[in-house]
Amino acid sequence: MWSAIKWFFRTLARVLNAIRLLISAFFLIAIITFAVLIFSGEDETGVLPAKAALTLAIAGPILEQEAPASPRRFAEKWVVGDTTPPSITLSQIKDALNHARNDDRIGALVLQLQNMSESSITKLDEVGSAIEHFKTSGKPVYAIGDYYSQGQYYLAAHADEIMLNPAGGVTIQGLGVYRLHYKSAFERFNITPHVFRVGTYKSFVEPYLRDDMSAESREDTQLWLGQLWQHYQDNVATLRDIPADHISPTKEQLLSRFSAAGGDPARYALEQGLVDRLASRNDMLQTVAEHVGWNSQTNQYMSLDIPTYLRHASPPSNSAPAVGLITASGAIMSAATATPNSINDEHVSQLIDEARLDTDIQALVLRVDSPGGSAFAAEQIRSALLRFKESGKPLVISMGSTAASGGYWIAADADKIYAAPTTLTGSIGVFGLFLTFEDALKKLGLNTDGVGTTDFVGAGLTTGLPEHAKQIIQMSVEHTYDQFVRIVAEGRNMTPSQVEQVAQGHVWTGKMAKELGLVDALGNLDDALAGAAELASLGEFSVKPVTLPMSAKDKLFAQFMADSNVLSSWLMTALPHALRPAGEQLQQEAAALSQFNDLQGRYVLCVPCQGF
Repeated sequence: MWSAIKWFFRTLARVLNAIRLLISAFFLIAIITFAVLIFSGEDETGVLPAKAALTLAIAGPILEQEAPASPRRFAEKWVVGDTTPPSITLSQIKDALNHARNDDRIGALVLQLQNMSESSITKLDEVGSAIEHFKTSGKPVYAIGDYYSQGQYYLAAHADEIMLNPAGGVTIQGLGVYRLHYKSAFERFNITPHVFRVGTYKSFVEPYLRDDMSAESREDTQLWLGQLWQHYQDNVATLRDIPADHISPTKEQLLSRFSAAGGDPARYALEQGLVDRLASRNDMLQTVAEHVGWNSQTNQYMSLDIPTYLRHASPPSNSAPAVGLITASGAIMSAATATPNSINDEHVSQLIDEARLDTDIQALVLRVDSPGGSAFAAEQIRSALLRFKESGKPLVISMGSTAASGGYWIAADADKIYAAPTTLTGSIGVFGLFLTFEDALKKLGLNTDGVGTTDFVGAGLTTGLPEHAKQIIQMSVEHTYDQFVRIVAEGRNMTPSQVEQVAQGHVWTGKMAKELGLVDALGNLDDALAGAAELASLGEFSVKPVTLPMSAKDKLFAQFMADSNVLSSWLMTALPHALRPAGEQLQQEAAALSQFNDLQGRYVLCVPCQGF
């Protein structure tokens, strides 16, 4: 007995000591990496080579706004010698290509896309337009890669020559929306979902009520998916000058042609005109080197990456009147629980107020890339935008990949709304969702009981929702929907009945939204900036990103918050490759649930829109 007690306390002491050492090591690493990040961020003073190729190497998704530096990621890269390029933003890519077009030191553009994750067609179109603009210089554009995924190939199709490793291939599958459905699982584990919604097509709550997709949701989703996929096929067919069925063949055509290619993916891609040449990695590098020279130190062609090039390509000073630019990217969330990758209602409202009070700013463009989120948080941002409009300065919305549901809530009052043809918008509908576990707990022999002074005390996770509470929540959701319809009607000069015809949670592409009157013009961010300048009667204008000063403490906190998904990243890395697609789907579902932080449980969110 005594030996067992001694063993317990000895083991406990060892565990506590290990925890203490881990915490100490964590803070030491944090201090070191933070210091290294500060010094590594200083501008390099080196000289650009006389001739080089600009290499567009995209790692991860194409970002709308720059993410905080990650000490964990920096430390990992340093320890293992990882040379994967940092994530870059859409504006950085466009600025670099625009500057390089007239830079005699840049002799070619190379697309290295192997580390790029799937990005929305809207963002890829903007990058593609920048590549096409670069090509007007007459400088060659090469795409080199061991393989190309669907999104990677969409960008590669803009190249003058696409080279593919003989052991690689091109994967073009199509677009789809597939979600887990929980109804039977909830019944099995005695979990009770309480769902409140307005909108025939507000499909986010369906997985909690059904085991399959409803006919209405299937119809709605198929409509906008089909338009996006047609856009993909048309663009690639035009860029590559090949038939559409070489991009999206029927299963019979694919089997026949793949068999004729001997089951060789690379040969199949070449025979279908998807690529121009099969080449080894060294041959690809040598091809580019013929134009820009060989770097014996790096053992590849003379190359400049986007971040390095931008550090040396200072934009010309411009004293013209300014159009302010605010980027709002991610799910809309309240400040108390917002993450670095979400739209913090308090922070964005402060930025809008800053633009309103800035005498240099004559108009404002709000770039919205959001599927929505909290109805409460969306209304706080809208209130700040209404204050801005009271200043008399024009307000223009530029929709990114998605500006749906809550994203449209904050856009509706703008003087002018721009969307890309492939933007997903609309989704004018509201829902509430609560899960309770009273039946599951009863199965375990756990019961909740007590007394309260009113009929509204005690409802919750362990007791469920009484009927009168459900009625109150449903009325609240319906009120929020009526408010949403009224906001759109007033902002878009429509009647409530006209809004109802395009509402009900229906998702629209930008092209359809333009026809329905939900947006004013089709165009990208540059078009929106020019449109804002025109509304403000400006001739020449400069663009002034609206920012708030951050203390060193705030920067450090943001950097460590950027690592909030460290556990999920490690778990995903630990999974076998065959299981990672399932892991990614579960991760997406968990990320969607993490967006539920509305103070009153009311959400204006279009989950199927995310990723498109």
